[in-house]
Amino acid sequence: MLRLGFVGTGTLVSAVIDGLQATHGDRCRILLSPRSQETSQALAARYANVERAESSAAVVEGSDVVFLGMRPNQLDEATAGLPFRPDQTVVSFLAGVSHARVSEKVQPAGHVVRVNPLPPIRLRKGPVVIYPANPIVEDLFGGLGDLIVAGKESDLAAIANGSAMMSSHYALQNAIIDWLVSREMAPDTATHYVRSMFSGLAAVGLDAFAKGEPVDPAHHETKGGLNERGRRYLGDIGWFDEIGRALDVIEGHVLTARPKS
Repeated sequence: MLRLGFVGTGTLVSAVIDGLQATHGDRCRILLSPRSQETSQALAARYANVERAESSAAVVEGSDVVFLGMRPNQLDEATAGLPFRPDQTVVSFLAGVSHARVSEKVQPAGHVVRVNPLPPIRLRKGPVVIYPANPIVEDLFGGLGDLIVAGKESDLAAIANGSAMMSSHYALQNAIIDWLVSREMAPDTATHYVRSMFSGLAAVGLDAFAKGEPVDPAHHETKGGLNERGRRYLGDIGWFDEIGRALDVIEGHVLTARPKS
């Protein structure tokens, strides 16, 4: 039975464990560090194969694969003195913290992998980006979404910045819902429709990718129709250009806030 240990137990780690239970729950044992107390206690109560350890050291001692789920600025403090072993694989969820820096902090662990999971992983949906390739990590995360093995470490930074548009995606959905409600549609009906519409569009886009086909917006509108009218209006006011500028702002924020190595 594979022994998995999590140092740092926040919302994202909870989502990962929820996803893992559906694919590996019958063949793994999970140890959690006591922080955060509320999340670790809830997970241990929810799953029979999850145990809350007395310390982070106990997690590392009892695990084959160790996951780092603390905040990036807590890496030094959280890993100081932990008994990593040469036979261990360490998986880092720490955005913006380089492979080299994590490797230094978890010596003498033999294999270090960066993973960029997103909240939908609890539903086994969405992208899961890893670097570098690693058969153990690929097996663990392969059933938790669309596995993407990055070709170079810098891809992780670009992907993380692109992921920073998630809340804007929901803001767009909510704006459409609010507009529908303003036209006297029931809130539940409006919400169900809009969430389902965007989910369906995402499925169409992934299907096109699997077939090697592009997604051309013009192919999803009728000439002179409603979709074309909306897209042309947004294009005329520069709305789509602003998305790229927003990503530039996000990238600049990350560069100025990046922890020193």
